[in-house]
Amino acid sequence: MRTFVVMLVATVLGALAWGTVVGMQPVPVRPPARTVEVGPAWYAALPVDPVAATNAYLQRVPPEIRARGDAFGATRYITLLLRIVVLVAAVALVMFSGAAARMRAIAQRASSRVWLQDALVALQLFVVLFLFNLPVETYAGFIRLRNAGFSQRTFLDWLAEAALGWAVVAVFSTVGVVAIMALIRRRPQSWVVWATLVYLALSSVYVLVSPIYIEPLFNRITSLPNGPDKQAILSLAHANGVPASDVFVRDASRQSALLNAHVSGIGGTAQIILDDNTIANTPRPEFKLVMAHEIGHYVLAHIPKGIVFDALVMAVGFLFIGWASRRLIGRFGHRWSVDSLADVGAVPVFWGFFLLWGFISLPVTNTISREDEAEADIFGINASREPYGLADFMIRDADATQLDPSPMEEWLFYSHPSARNRIFVAMRWRAENLSDR
Repeated sequence: MRTFVVMLVATVLGALAWGTVVGMQPVPVRPPARTVEVGPAWYAALPVDPVAATNAYLQRVPPEIRARGDAFGATRYITLLLRIVVLVAAVALVMFSGAAARMRAIAQRASSRVWLQDALVALQLFVVLFLFNLPVETYAGFIRLRNAGFSQRTFLDWLAEAALGWAVVAVFSTVGVVAIMALIRRRPQSWVVWATLVYLALSSVYVLVSPIYIEPLFNRITSLPNGPDKQAILSLAHANGVPASDVFVRDASRQSALLNAHVSGIGGTAQIILDDNTIANTPRPEFKLVMAHEIGHYVLAHIPKGIVFDALVMAVGFLFIGWASRRLIGRFGHRWSVDSLADVGAVPVFWGFFLLWGFISLPVTNTISREDEAEADIFGINASREPYGLADFMIRDADATQLDPSPMEEWLFYSHPSARNRIFVAMRWRAENLSDR
C-alpha cells in the first residue's frame, strides 16, 4: 500500500511540475498563413472532376503546414495508447496493491448500506484514476495544444477546468455504478439489459441538461448580437424547419484558437452554438456552411439517434464486462478477497472494463459518428449551397489535423471524415450542380 501511495504522489507531482514548466514558457507562434490565398480566377479554373478539384484544394496547403498537421494529428495516437496503458496499469495497481481492499474497508466503516459503499468505493476510485491519468491528460489537453501554438491558456486555468469536468462526470458515473451494481446483485441473469437502460437514461439526462447547466460551467454562452449574420442564420434555420428564436456563441477562444461549432441538448433544450473563433475568422460562405451543417445535425436528429446507438454499443460492452470480469475474478479473486462482480470490492474491476470497452469500441462508435458527420455535410451543402464554404473550411486549420490519413487510420481513430473526403463531397456536389451541366 505504501508503494501505491508513493507512486500516486510521484505521478501527481510529476504532472504538476511538467504542466507548470511548460506553462511558464512562451507559446510558439502559429504560422499566420496556413493556406495559399486564391482569388476568383482560381475558383473559376477549378477542375470539374471532383478528384482533381479535391487535389487542387489540398495543394493549397504548403508542405510545412501539412507537416505540422501530420505531426499534431499523430499525437492523437500517442495519447490514445497512453490512456489505455495508464488505465490498465492503474486498475491493476489498485487491485494488486491492496488499495481496492482499503477502499472497501473505508466504505464499510463509513456505512452499512451496500449502495452507499458502492458509491464511496467508486468515488475513491475516480479520484485515484484522475490523479494517475493527470500526466497523460496534461499532455493531451494542455501541453500538445500549447506547444503547437493553438492555446494561450495557463496551466492553472486548464487544471481547474479539468478538475471541474471530472467532478461533473463523477456525479453521473457514481449514480450509474450504484444503480448497475445493485442490478448485478438483484438481477444476476438479466442485469445487462437493465444496465443498458440505466446507461440510456443517464446519457439522455446528461445531454438534456448539458446546454443549461453543464456547458455554462466551462464557457460563457451568449446570444449572437442582432445583425445580418444572425438574421441569415435564423432564416436558414426556419427554412429547414428548425424553430430557432436565437443563435448562441461561446467564448471558446479562451481554450483554443481552433475553429468549431456544435449542437447540444435534445427537445426543448437543444441549442446550436458557434465558437467565437469561427465567427471571427471565417468568411460568410464558410460561416453559413458551418451553421447549415449544425442545423443538419438537429434536423436529422443525430443527437437522439446517437444516444440510442451508443446505448446499443454499450449493451455489447456490458456483455464483455460480465464475461471478462468473471474470468479475471476467477483467476485473481482470492488475492483480492473478491468472490464475484457483485462484491463491493469488484467496483474497480467493473469500472476498469467499462472504460476499456470505450477504447475497444472506438472503431464502431467512430464509424457511427463519421456517418452522422457525412450526412450533416451533405445537408449543410444543400441548405447553404456553399460547397466552397465546406472545402475552404476544411483547410483553414490545416496545421491541426492530418488532411489525408490512410483508410485504416480514418476507420480506427477518426470521429469525422478526413479533410480529403469532406472536400471531395463538396466538389462532387459542385460538379453535379454547375449551371452549365
